[in-house]
Amino acid sequence: MSGPDPLAQDLANRCGLALLYHGTFSSPPELLGDALHNISPQDLFRQLETLSRSFHFVSVDEYCAAGDLRGLATITADDGYQCVVDEAFSVFEALQIPLAIFVNRSFMEGKPFWRDKVRSIMQRRRVGEFEARFAEQFQRDPEQPFYRYTKDPRNNSIRVDEMLDAFLEDEPLIDACRQYYMQVSQSLKAHPLISYGSHSVHHYVLSSLSDDEQWREIDENRRFLETFPGVNRTAVFSIPFGGDRDYNDATIRLAADAGHSAMLLSRGVVQRKDRIHDSLLPMVDRVMPRHAEPPAFLEDLQARLSRG
Repeated sequence: MSGPDPLAQDLANRCGLALLYHGTFSSPPELLGDALHNISPQDLFRQLETLSRSFHFVSVDEYCAAGDLRGLATITADDGYQCVVDEAFSVFEALQIPLAIFVNRSFMEGKPFWRDKVRSIMQRRRVGEFEARFAEQFQRDPEQPFYRYTKDPRNNSIRVDEMLDAFLEDEPLIDACRQYYMQVSQSLKAHPLISYGSHSVHHYVLSSLSDDEQWREIDENRRFLETFPGVNRTAVFSIPFGGDRDYNDATIRLAADAGHSAMLLSRGVVQRKDRIHDSLLPMVDRVMPRHAEPPAFLEDLQARLSRG
């Protein structure tokens, strides 16, 4: 093993690092579409091995509770893709890095992810058909694309999901997407390096929902996770989508009422030594790696730190 990479070491001296992954397919399924965030296991290993020479990897709970984040790193994977366990877990074992997987009850029970429905419409070039039928029911900015306005918090995600179902009732292929998510029938992999956390029931934009709708999304998923014996669980809550507009004050209050200890954002910001701000719950930012190879990966992190 070579010495620390200068860019990685500079990051470790200045900030903490929480990384967010989704798919870790060696070969991403065409069915999930081009918009899927995916890093291959080979690229994942190169990224984490490079960081491990400068950062100390800790569990997501330790990271969220730390007073000084400099030199600490944690790894999270949202949405519960089965490939994280089947194809990428050997990376975490080899490097002895803890991993937190945030799951959604709906996907684990075999129901299609509503964003897969959106991607399916895009892949099949049916956006025009959808908009001809439903465009007047959406609030959207001029030139705002289909992928974006369907998750705009001005549009209630439950209603959006209902419109997607009505449009796709003649599209049975969307059901095939369920095979890519962890399933209740397969249980959850128990391992000392893995902890499981809540990502809400349906992965809706929480700020688009009423308080009662948000409570069901948050509390029911937390209770669902408690039904799995023998696995490590984290009390940290991962906010679906994780942007500034994807949650509101009610989200924070309800997550705290449900017993969560912290909330994870996904704003693409590399945090410095402190957490974002004081609130009812600690709010911790994460970055989605957009570049596969370590040089570009580290340069991107440096740029994000400069903007933070």
